[in-house]
Amino acid sequence: MRVSTAAMQENMLAQIRSVQTQLADATEQSSSGKIASSNSGVSENSYLIATLSAEVSQAAAYSEIAEEIQGRVEVYYSTLNDMVDVLTDMTADISAGLSTGTENSYGIAESATAALETFASLLNTEYEGRYIYAGSVTEKEPVAVDAVTYPAKTSPTVADTSYYSGNSDIASAKVADGTKIEYGITADNETFENALRALNLAAYANTDPVDEVALQEAAELLEAAVAGISELQNQVSYTQDKLENIIDMHTDFQLTAESTVSTLTDVDLAEAVVTLETLSMQLEASYSVTAQMSDLSLFDYLR
Repeated sequence: MRVSTAAMQENMLAQIRSVQTQLADATEQSSSGKIASSNSGVSENSYLIATLSAEVSQAAAYSEIAEEIQGRVEVYYSTLNDMVDVLTDMTADISAGLSTGTENSYGIAESATAALETFASLLNTEYEGRYIYAGSVTEKEPVAVDAVTYPAKTSPTVADTSYYSGNSDIASAKVADGTKIEYGITADNETFENALRALNLAAYANTDPVDEVALQEAAELLEAAVAGISELQNQVSYTQDKLENIIDMHTDFQLTAESTVSTLTDVDLAEAVVTLETLSMQLEASYSVTAQMSDLSLFDYLR
């Protein structure tokens, strides 16, 4: 074999190896849909890809936290609605008793006693294994209105939270970098104290003769409590809207970041198939030329 022919064959072998490598890469890309199997294969963008991927994971985690809080906030809103219903019915009973006299005052004590227990049970609402109105003491019911814990009130009354065994910690969570949302409500809130004191007054008020002073104070406390619950509902609604906006923000970021990562790491499958076919034809042609040059079988030549 002449030296020049040998040099040409060595050059052709180098080309074949190069095409084989390119063909292997193209085959892998067509199969996986990725430019490379690791970030090292896209080294010029590896830092950006790694950073965006980490931020996408963080955004997903924040979204999950915000969605969990949404569930708790919805429970707050639902129980607050139920509380308003309890207090509205009791207000109507007391108003009727005060406006028409003794004949309509009987039964108020029974209604107030039932309302007191119902209201307390709403403040003892448990969700996800946590008593949500208990501050951070979430493992036990925070409110007790039995006669021993929360004895009878006489008018005029003063604020009394002896019914409460939780603490003043307000539930909160970090839902984005630099953003922390406080969403908890505790049962010792002034609004709830007004409501329970009003119901206690009405439950223990004399009916023969009717203790109009006690019932009047109870009516005023109920009015203040309903107004306070309405304000709490507004706060809960605001928190819900804020959480929704935060979730949308994280979702938008995830979509944008994932699109960027995809652009940097994914291949155009149609283009990859064309490349694969082109390289296959180049390799076959190289094999043919090499075989002709050496007049040897491909197997013998590449051994």
